[in-house]
Amino acid sequence: MSVRYCGRDFSEDEFTQIRCLIADNPAGSRAELSRLTCRLLAWHKSDGGLKQMSARVAMLRMQADGLITLPLG
Repeated sequence: MSVRYCGRDFSEDEFTQIRCLIADNPAGSRAELSRLTCRLLAWHKSDGGLKQMSARVAMLRMQADGLITLPLG
């Protein structure tokens, strides 16, 4: 299964990795978790920076679709 968010296809394995990252950082802010997710998945802009805003939007949509659960903070 692959699901597309913000121009990127995410595999079930990547959803599992994101869930583990969230579980390992339960006090992490959404901004911090998006940075960690970008690093974990090597998700970069053309200038080499992290696609943090895309990751935040994607993670909120993943949560809305019931694929992950983000911390409340």
